[in-house]
Amino acid sequence: MTATARRARPVAVGALALATALVTLVEGCGAVGTEPGAVQALDFTAFPYPAVVTGDSLRDASGQVAPLRATAYDVDGQPIADAPIRFVSPDTGVTIDSLGRLRTSRGPGSLRVYALVDGLQSAPRTLLVTSAPDTVVATTGTLATLAYALPDIAGNVSGDLTVAVRSLTNAAAPNVTGWLVRWRAVHRGDTIAMGDTTLAVLQSSSGRRSALDTTTSTGTSTRRLRVFANRLPTPTDSFTVLAEVRRGGLAVPGSPVRFLVRATPPAP
Repeated sequence: MTATARRARPVAVGALALATALVTLVEGCGAVGTEPGAVQALDFTAFPYPAVVTGDSLRDASGQVAPLRATAYDVDGQPIADAPIRFVSPDTGVTIDSLGRLRTSRGPGSLRVYALVDGLQSAPRTLLVTSAPDTVVATTGTLATLAYALPDIAGNVSGDLTVAVRSLTNAAAPNVTGWLVRWRAVHRGDTIAMGDTTLAVLQSSSGRRSALDTTTSTGTSTRRLRVFANRLPTPTDSFTVLAEVRRGGLAVPGSPVRFLVRATPPAP
């Protein structure tokens, strides 16, 4: 977000019980006066992880407690060092200390967070609250057969390869939502880079190419394997697809889940 951010209408923020009754909002950023040295724009950086475990602090992918981040900019679009940015949430069961470290005792669901500085408030960001991930399992068969067509067509795609991330310690809310799942395809022992379209690529159910996913409200993540049949080194070939889930830098029990996709030529 730069200092040229467009102007947005003022809105009331009584839910936050702020001393200032009106602020301006513009998507993830807000803008105020143009006096020299004044904060002109505020950019609330994305969360370090898409979900926080109930009863725990917000952590990054490595498992380290990770503070919230935002950057204030002056009229020239330059970052303002040591701007007194703070973070607040209008939701109960949430604490955020002066260093931006968030902790929640809320049950699974979501919470809202705002960044504030010098009377300027960002638009809210929503953070998912979820149960602790204790296991990951396949919810579809781990062996799939793709009878491809020649010449190659866009429909040379495997069926759904789906995993579920579950909590064994929270029977009331066993589905772990918003958790990162890293997918990768392997051919003859070599991992296929995401940008490599020589033999195959991973894609979502909607056809978007991506190897990184977050679990849905049902705690599941799905990928399909698109095979480029014209380029297979042998008429019948196979690929391994791995779904990896980690917490605190360590593999969640059951990870990685392994799928075998067998590509076969059309019937004579």
